[in-house]
Formats: sequence, C-alpha cells, structure tokens
Amino acid sequence: MRNEEYAGYYCLVMAIVCGLNAAEAWKIYQYGPDHPLSKKILKHKIRDSSLKKLKKKEQEKMMKKLFLEGYSKNAIAEAFECLPETVTARIKRAEEDMNGT
Repeated sequence: MRNEEYAGYYCLVMAIVCGLNAAEAWKIYQYGPDHPLSKKILKHKIRDSSLKKLKKKEQEKMMKKLFLEGYSKNAIAEAFECLPETVTARIKRAEEDMNGT
C-alpha cells in the first residue's frame, strides 16, 4: 500500500512540473521518461503562455495551424484552456474565413 501512495505523489509532482494530466503522468511513471510513449507525450505538449492572450480570430488561426502541424485537439485545448469541442468549432471557423464563406 505504501508504494502505491508514493506512486501517486510522484505522478502528482510530474503532472504539476511537466504540465501533464493524470493519465499522462501515470504512463510516464509506469514506462519511464526514456520510453518512446513518454517522449511522445512530452513532445506533444504545447508550452506557450502567450497563446491565451491572442484575440479570438488569431486564436482560431493558431489553433488551425497547430492542428495542421499534428497536434491533437486535446493538446490544443489544454494550451488554450478550453474544451476540445471549442477547438473543433474555431478550426472550422478559421477554415470558413480562409475560404471566404
């Protein structure tokens, strides 16, 4: 029981320090930081606090750009502190603006 308690503490620290959610922290704890899955999780984190300061139209364009670069809607949502559904709607709006509709 004690080891499970420590594992929870380690995951909490990793989540806070690395900006991970609970599932990501647990996977990195289980597999270790050098595992390919762990590296993929850390690589796909968007760490740019200036994103939230962008105006709505600029956010839409940036969300579309990040999505086209291969970031998941969940990763983009975390970076902008919104729901994945919001990301979907804003990407769609950005595409409509580009197409002139």
